[in-house]
Amino acid sequence: MSQLDKNKYYSLEEFLDYVKEEERAELYEGAPVFMSPASYEHEGVVANLIVAFGNALKGKTCQVFGSNLQVIFPFKDDKKGNKDVTVLPDISVVCDKNKLRNKRCYGSPDLIIEVLSPSTARNDRLFKRNYYEKAGVKEYLIIDPHNKNIEKYVLHSNSYHLEEIFDLENQLFQSTLFPDIKFSIEDTFSFLD
Repeated sequence: MSQLDKNKYYSLEEFLDYVKEEERAELYEGAPVFMSPASYEHEGVVANLIVAFGNALKGKTCQVFGSNLQVIFPFKDDKKGNKDVTVLPDISVVCDKNKLRNKRCYGSPDLIIEVLSPSTARNDRLFKRNYYEKAGVKEYLIIDPHNKNIEKYVLHSNSYHLEEIFDLENQLFQSTLFPDIKFSIEDTFSFLD
């Protein structure tokens, strides 16, 4: 059981000391956020996407990671002090291996994917989208298994722009950041039928 109190604020150092390795918890500007286990639908989409991204990036310098990679954004706020954020994205693509140390990623991955669940949709669409934009994540994908679509946000001038929505009518996904990454939306959600 965690020593973290959801009603208390923690520094990054305290959070990393208290959170257990097997625990699914994130830190949003000092506040711990506990995560429930994912559904099989969620995990099936994640697995399909890891295969698609992993195959496309094979032999390249970028690496694909699942949801156990802890990503730390060391945000500073002159008025409020440090407002560090620690997240566990469903999928991260990291091209700068210097960011990977002590079992974590320090700084922004190049691309992040979040698969929506009823319990995480608000955080993924609001808080995390804001954190990823602020941290400089170049491409952010929000996957909605219920509606079978992918929203692709691309960073332009430090701001996310919804570049495209892929669904059963607009079938062929292609990454802006990694143009070699292409896959069928139908394949991504195939096991849900």
